[in-house]
Amino acid sequence: MGVIEFFSSQVRQPDDEFMNMMAGIGIQMGQVRHREQFEDARTKLAAIVESSDDAIVSKDLNGIVTSWNAAAERIFGYSGEEIIGRSITLLIPPELQDDEILILSKIRAGERIEHFQTVRLHKNGTRVDVSLTVSPIKNKQGRIIGAAKIARDITQQKKSEEAAFRLAAIVESSDDAIVSKDLNGIIQSWNKGAERIFGYMAQEIVGKPITTIIPAELQAEEVQIISKIRAGERVDHFQTQRVAKNGDRVEISLTISPIKDRDGKIIGAAKTARDITQQRKLETALHTSERLASVGRLAATVAHEINNPLEAITNYIYLAKQHPDLSGKLKRYLDSADRELARVTHIAQQTLGFYRDNSQPVPLVIADVIEDVLAIYERKFAYKDLTIQRDIESGLAACTLQGELKQMLSNLVSNAIDACDEGGKIVIRARESEDYRSHRRGIRITVADNGVGISTQDSLKIFTPFFSTKKEVGTGLGLWITRDLLNKRGGHIRFRSSQSARSGTAMSIFLPMTTSMTNSGAAA
Repeated sequence: MGVIEFFSSQVRQPDDEFMNMMAGIGIQMGQVRHREQFEDARTKLAAIVESSDDAIVSKDLNGIVTSWNAAAERIFGYSGEEIIGRSITLLIPPELQDDEILILSKIRAGERIEHFQTVRLHKNGTRVDVSLTVSPIKNKQGRIIGAAKIARDITQQKKSEEAAFRLAAIVESSDDAIVSKDLNGIIQSWNKGAERIFGYMAQEIVGKPITTIIPAELQAEEVQIISKIRAGERVDHFQTQRVAKNGDRVEISLTISPIKDRDGKIIGAAKTARDITQQRKLETALHTSERLASVGRLAATVAHEINNPLEAITNYIYLAKQHPDLSGKLKRYLDSADRELARVTHIAQQTLGFYRDNSQPVPLVIADVIEDVLAIYERKFAYKDLTIQRDIESGLAACTLQGELKQMLSNLVSNAIDACDEGGKIVIRARESEDYRSHRRGIRITVADNGVGISTQDSLKIFTPFFSTKKEVGTGLGLWITRDLLNKRGGHIRFRSSQSARSGTAMSIFLPMTTSMTNSGAAA
């Protein structure tokens, strides 16, 4: 019983020696566990350092390399055996050696350097773009004994950035409009070429729908384009029209390509628009020139065929005028027919090129010339019940070629008749005037009607060969010929027109007193 009590008391209250022994064993076991954990952590850290894609390097405060991982070897070309124990300046280009002095001064001050972009040298001499992060290394006592550097190779990134900058510069300097939009048609980017062609600044148009520059009647094009882009298709050299900020139509050639993100998903479209307005104008001019040449050949053929019949008719009129029973009224009609026939013969001879106009300008009373032209259209005036009002300055005369003047007036009167509705009115004015541009003296003749008027869009084209608002009855040559004759003689034509409640058109020709109009005598 006493032995048991003693043993029990020993268990409950161990002596100091036993306790110290057990404590020592515990400390030793804890130290072992701590060392194992430390070694394990260090092993893991070393593995991380060695497997890193970034160069991880340590150096002392004199810049001597003390450690060098596998990535450093790959990026800079030196093995650990070659570089450890040598100065880090081996990697620094001559012009950047001062970088190392600055870095070491910051490290000694306990500062950290983050994402410092610079250049280092590969073993083979090539330059490597790097992003550096440099941190102080401290010993157990907290004293700074060196620096740890992480260098990330950003050469490809820099090349990509440079390529992007070059591409951006190309886009900005392009004469073509280069525009991007999302799949909803909202504009995302807008270059200088687009600003020049369409008139909108980038800040005005980015964020707005691309339909802002598409004419109303062509809006369906955008739906078709977006559907093709969503399907991954490309649209090449699609010729169409767009609208500039000032309302002008711009002829363009479009190339459109899908824009994809990094995963290959289509997120928008890139458009390149080339302004082909001048090209189209040249093509139109060439086409017009070819048509005019064809018309000229046809006219020459027709003129040749009618030349002999015209001579016969002239002879018949001459014989008719010799008849003794001819009334005064019938004689006037024959005289008028004779004059008009002479004009037609003159035009036919000019067209053929067989005849060089040796006729001289003759003094003409403007009122008489106008009456001669109006007489030709008497039946048309009566058929449409048109009122003809004359406002002609008394005694107005000019010395010019009768055939050309009649041809121009005939074109203007014929157009006025066609423009008027039944019961309409035509006013013809003629007076001495001054050219508003050159201030030369001359004669201005105006033919005004209260007809349908000319639209703004058509007014831009009325002097273009073959353009006519008369559908099947117009050749589109009358006003073009009139302007051409006036330009050759130093004159000009202008007009004003309205399609409002008081609709109508006024065509005005100016004949200078002292130009070739009055003294040419040359062939047309």
